[in-house]
Amino acid sequence: MKRLPAFLRTTTFRFTILAAGLFAFSAFAMLVFVYQTTAGVFSRQTDALLAVQITEFETAFNKGGINAVNKIVVEHSIEYDPFLYVFTRPGGKFVSGNLSAMPQSLAKSGAQRHFTYKITNTKTRMQETHRARGTLVKFPGEYMLLVARDTEEEDALIDRISRAVWIAAALVLALGLVSGALISRRFASRLDALNSVARDVMGGDMKRRAPRNYSGDELDDLASNLNDMLNKIEQLMAATRHAGDSIAHDLRSPLTRMRNRLEAQLRDGESLNAEEADAALHRTLDDADELLKTFNAVLRIARLEAGEQREAFDQIDPAPLLHDLQELFEPVAEDSGLDFEAEINDGLIIRGDRGLLAQALSNVLDNALKYTPKGGGVVLRLRRQRDGRVAISVTDTGPGVPDDMREAIFRRFVRLEESRTQSGSGLGLALVRAVANAHGAELIVEDGPGDNEGSDGPGLHIALVFPLTRQRKTSAANEPEGKSAPAKL
Repeated sequence: MKRLPAFLRTTTFRFTILAAGLFAFSAFAMLVFVYQTTAGVFSRQTDALLAVQITEFETAFNKGGINAVNKIVVEHSIEYDPFLYVFTRPGGKFVSGNLSAMPQSLAKSGAQRHFTYKITNTKTRMQETHRARGTLVKFPGEYMLLVARDTEEEDALIDRISRAVWIAAALVLALGLVSGALISRRFASRLDALNSVARDVMGGDMKRRAPRNYSGDELDDLASNLNDMLNKIEQLMAATRHAGDSIAHDLRSPLTRMRNRLEAQLRDGESLNAEEADAALHRTLDDADELLKTFNAVLRIARLEAGEQREAFDQIDPAPLLHDLQELFEPVAEDSGLDFEAEINDGLIIRGDRGLLAQALSNVLDNALKYTPKGGGVVLRLRRQRDGRVAISVTDTGPGVPDDMREAIFRRFVRLEESRTQSGSGLGLALVRAVANAHGAELIVEDGPGDNEGSDGPGLHIALVFPLTRQRKTSAANEPEGKSAPAKL
C-alpha cells in the first residue's frame, strides 16, 4: 500500500486538522444557533400576528355569526393588508378573500402550514410564486377561513443564512486542511533537516550542524540546543582522544622503566648485591605508585563530577587548613628560592569538605611553586569579599597562562608544557575545577602582579569564591576587606 506523504503523517498535521475540525464545528454550531434564533424569531412573530387575527375573527363570529366573519374578510381584502384570506362555504366554494382559492395542502383545522401561492408583480406584471404561513379555522356549518401571512422575504433571508452556514463551515474546514498541509509540510521539512543531521552525526560526521532560521521558535531553539550539544560532544570526544594520547604518553615511560628494571632483575638478579636489588625494587614501586596516583586522580574527578560526596559537606572554617598548607609549602618555597606569604582571616565559614579542599589547594600551590622562577613569590589568601562571599586564592609571579588557554588548563591531561619535562599528569587543575563545581564555588583565573620587580611574566591568580552561607558565629575580624583581585607582591 502506498504510504502518505511525510508531512501528512506528522503530528503537526494531525493537530492542525483537529484544530481546524474543532474550529469548523464551533463555527457551524454558532451559525446554526444564529439560524435557529433568526428563524425562530420570524416564526414566533408570524404566529403571534396570526393568533391576533384569528382571535378577532372568533370574537366577530361569537357576536355576529358567519356574516360578521365574512364582513371582516371583505373589508381586509379590499384594503391593503399584509395578511392573506380565503373564506369558503360548505363544499369548498369560494366566498371572499384576497386569495382566489383555498390551497390544497391545508386540511386540518387549527394547524399551521406552509404553502405557496401565485401573485402578480406590480412592476413587472409577471406572476411570481411566494411562500406563506397560515392557519386554517373551521366554523360551524363547515365554513372555513384561512388566515395567512406572506413569508417570502423572511424565508429568503433564512435561506441565505442557511447557505452562509454551510458555505462558512466548508470554507473553514477547507482552509484548515490547506493551512494544515502547508504548515505541516514546512514543519516536516525542518524536522527532516534535523533528522538528516542526526543521521550524519551517527554516521561519524561530527562537523555537521543543524540549520537555523533564527526566528526564535521551538524548532530554532531545538536546533540551537542540538548544535550546542554536538559542540559539547565534539569537545568531549576531542578531549577523550587527547586524554588517551596523554595517558599513553605519560604511562609509557614508567611502564617501560618498570619492565626494564624487572627484566634486568631477572637477567642479572644473581649478579646484583642486596643493596642494588633493593634500590631497583624501590624505584619500581615508585613508578607503580605514580601510575596508581594517576588512576586514583581520574577516579576522584569522576566521583566529584557525579556528585557522590556532596551530601557529606558540612560548615567548616578553612583557616586552620590554610595554616597547615602554609606550614607545608613554606619550606618548599624557601628551598626553591621563592617568597611565600599568607594572608589568612580566621572565623570565615564555608560549606565543604576539608579533605577535598586540601587536595585542590595543594594542587594549585604545587603548580605555583613549580612554575614560578627563582626570586619570585607566591601568596596564599583567605578573606571575605565585599559581596559577602569567601574567597581562597593563590597568586604567583610566574609566566602566567595565555587567555586562550585558561579554559583548557582545567581539562584532564592538558599540560601547557608539551615537552612534559616537568613531573605531573595534567590532572591537578582538572581536580581543582571538579572540587570547585562540587562546592558550588566560582573558579576565577586572572593575571597576577606581573609588573612587580622580580616577576618573570604576568603571573597567575587563581581563586575559589564560595557561595554565601549562614555562619554559626560572627567576629569583628570578618569585616569585608575588598575584592579578591591579587595584591602586589
